[in-house]
Amino acid sequence: MSARGEQPITPVRRYVAVLAALLALLALSAGSALLRLGALNPVINFAVSVSKTLLVMAVFMHETSARNLTRLVSALGFLWLAILIGLALLDFMTRAPVPPPW
Repeated sequence: MSARGEQPITPVRRYVAVLAALLALLALSAGSALLRLGALNPVINFAVSVSKTLLVMAVFMHETSARNLTRLVSALGFLWLAILIGLALLDFMTRAPVPPPW
């Protein structure tokens, strides 16, 4: 990037390739919902969602060509999200099961 803040021009082929990859991952995500894979199903869906997130961040948010401070803020955002999810799961796991009232 130049000093004036101009954005690099991304070729259309890259956007088409990312669209194809996102559609393939969408099909994989929808297809895995129909399969009975047991405990492996959430793992596959999580891997697919992380892949889609990384694709969107790399291409549409231009994280690959961003400055180090922008990358740091993105990483800290993911860390904060992981902390919040971990605290919610910690609260859920420490509660005693309550039987239904009927």
